[in-house]
Amino acid sequence: MSQIKRIALVGGGPTAVYTLKNLLQKSDRLHITIFEAGQVAGCGIPYSEEHNTADMMANITSVEIPPVLVSLSDWVRSADGPLLKKFGIDREQVVDRDFYPRVLIGAYYTDQLTRLVQACAPWQTVVIETQTRVLDVKPDGAGFTLFIERRSGRARRRFDAVVMATGHLTEVEKPAPLPGLFRSPYPVHDLALGSDRAALILGSSLSAIDAVVGLASRYGNFVGDENALSFRPLSKQKLRLVMASRKGTVPDADFYYPIPEEPLMIFTPARLDMLRHEGQKGLLGRAWKLFKQQMVSADPAFVDSLGLARFTPEGFARAYFALRKTRQGFDAVAENLDESRRDYRDRRVVMWRYTMMRAHEVFSEIVPFLDRRDLARFRSHVAPVFADAYGCVPHLSILRLLALHRAGCLDIVALGDGGTIRYGAGEFTLTASGREETFGTLIDARGQKAASISDLGFNQLDQALATADPLKRSNGQSEDDQFRLRLDGRSQADIFCLSIPVMMERYPFAQGLVACSEAAEAVATAI
Repeated sequence: MSQIKRIALVGGGPTAVYTLKNLLQKSDRLHITIFEAGQVAGCGIPYSEEHNTADMMANITSVEIPPVLVSLSDWVRSADGPLLKKFGIDREQVVDRDFYPRVLIGAYYTDQLTRLVQACAPWQTVVIETQTRVLDVKPDGAGFTLFIERRSGRARRRFDAVVMATGHLTEVEKPAPLPGLFRSPYPVHDLALGSDRAALILGSSLSAIDAVVGLASRYGNFVGDENALSFRPLSKQKLRLVMASRKGTVPDADFYYPIPEEPLMIFTPARLDMLRHEGQKGLLGRAWKLFKQQMVSADPAFVDSLGLARFTPEGFARAYFALRKTRQGFDAVAENLDESRRDYRDRRVVMWRYTMMRAHEVFSEIVPFLDRRDLARFRSHVAPVFADAYGCVPHLSILRLLALHRAGCLDIVALGDGGTIRYGAGEFTLTASGREETFGTLIDARGQKAASISDLGFNQLDQALATADPLKRSNGQSEDDQFRLRLDGRSQADIFCLSIPVMMERYPFAQGLVACSEAAEAVATAI
């Protein structure tokens, strides 16, 4: 009989849930330990009640979330009465394209994790250790030693394989250098305003919307439904929230497109794979020509509207964001929402947006192979455009922003290149777009940034790495080994990195649940 393989999953969020699912589907004799720093395993920081409120919406429809044991919509339909009542869900009205609060999705993953453990074969064991932090990972002989910290003290454990699934990094444990400064909007429960009831929120995308909605729910109430939504502060002193970002735009409202998505016919994974084997140098340029051909074929009017002299990554990004700049302000936000609602009603597809949404997934296939010059171009020009184009938010989130604006509680400012934020005399002063305002609170809500393995704080693992670019791929590398870390003297060590901040350097769209599921399957197969 084969020897039991001991596997450690560092982090207990959705990535770990998908990894566990794929491991348990194998026939191997396994002993799997999940280490989760939080109080509850399964949900992860983006979906936990420790960090989010019930008003904060996820920006992915239920049908797009990869099922664990059952789909999210089927799980909601079979949920007990108290859970449905908590979130105001009518069982009979549940459809596959619904958006849900993050904490509900977190409850789904926590439940599915429990059921996975119950479904173990007799030769498989799963242990979940919550409120346990992994301090370091030391490559040791043929395996690894993990140094862990629990309430009862510190300990060390031996494993044959390690999967780094640490999810999002937060800086909540670091002391704020200034009073009234929040390094992150999470946990949203911890956000508080000073006597001026005012906050400057740095950023205007999903994390910033989370901060706005979280504060609004704390200092007031949303009244009505999606047909007539308003905001009422809890006190006579008006809430004053300002989102400040370089471009001064919020994400567009979710748009209609067919599900399942239709494959592209020109910009395809097979064609990019062929281009990749022609050589690494100039790979982005060759792929970009193919992307241009796809865009012109799908929506020539949109391409013409950009007025490009040359269709390059740099030129496309400048033209795209110049177009977005013409849609600043809440009047434009309301207009976009009305357009999205009409498109849903008429089942109309905006072809340029639908094409870019599908194309970003194809582009992600070659980013790990790009040389440093092309990678820098992709991250600076291509990734921001795609993130803006497909990173839309639920209609309810937009309606809440509009309700806050109508109540005189929310505004958005474009910092541009000349806007400044200064601190002095206990206040943060914003100077931008011809206005100057002071705030007692500043919240950095610019979202998760790419990080290195060093940023994870595992010093002994960091010292053992054979390369400073651990997720860069070569043409001869197996698909199963794309997330395997290369260590000095151990090229085939069973240690894999699915830590989202680290993945974002070579996998810029790694934050999505679909990407987490696909990466987890690859790692489980490699193990």
